Amino acid sequence: MLLFYSLGVASARRTAKVSERLPRGRHGLPREAVTESQRNRILQAMIEVVSERGYPETRVVDVIGVAGVSRKTFYELFASKEDCFLAAYDVLLGNLLGDTAKGFESKPGAPWAERVAAGLGELLKDLAEHPDEARFAIVEVLAAGPKALARRDAALRQFTGFLDAGRAETSVELPGITSLSLAGGVNELLYSEILHGAASRLPSRLPDLMFWIALPFLGPDGAAEERERVRLSMIEG
Repeated sequence: MLLFYSLGVASARRTAKVSERLPRGRHGLPREAVTESQRNRILQAMIEVVSERGYPETRVVDVIGVAGVSRKTFYELFASKEDCFLAAYDVLLGNLLGDTAKGFESKPGAPWAERVAAGLGELLKDLAEHPDEARFAIVEVLAAGPKALARRDAALRQFTGFLDAGRAETSVELPGITSLSLAGGVNELLYSEILHGAASRLPSRLPDLMFWIALPFLGPDGAAEERERVRLSMIEG
């Protein structure tokens, strides 16, 4: 529900940790491997610095200091601070949306609400386990300029695909904005929790989030049943 964009350049893997550095001196690695390592380190450093300082206060010199690369290397790979932020954002959103889709698709043939709960559960777990990435992608994106906001908007709209699948399980003629409204509302909850340093408790929000998501599609009774199903599943799991 959250915060995802057009993911044309997104990566399916998490960026390398800053501690994963190339050995000093001659290492015999191909230039492509060196460049990929440097790029990954810069992206991870951008995430770490922005999550700590905020996007407006982040400087290129701070990023290259954490990444352990030169200014020349940074500008060989990225046109600007904004360009680097957007590249890191695309990777994170690719990871988040990919894991959400993986959870959703892990229950083929199951009722729509169960599939959504599985996907959303993966998303909340990712955000809880990676609080720096969560703050970067959910909170700091709002301060990163119009290009970042456009990506955020596109991501929210892409996420609505999971929710719109619920139309097949309801006889109610729902407004066209229903899924987008739900996605935006969930994103706001994520924002509030992450902003206040409570990313770790996001997974515990799943039952109530599923009540809210299911309500327009399944009605009050169906939403309550889904909330209880998720709650019991979490206790058993």
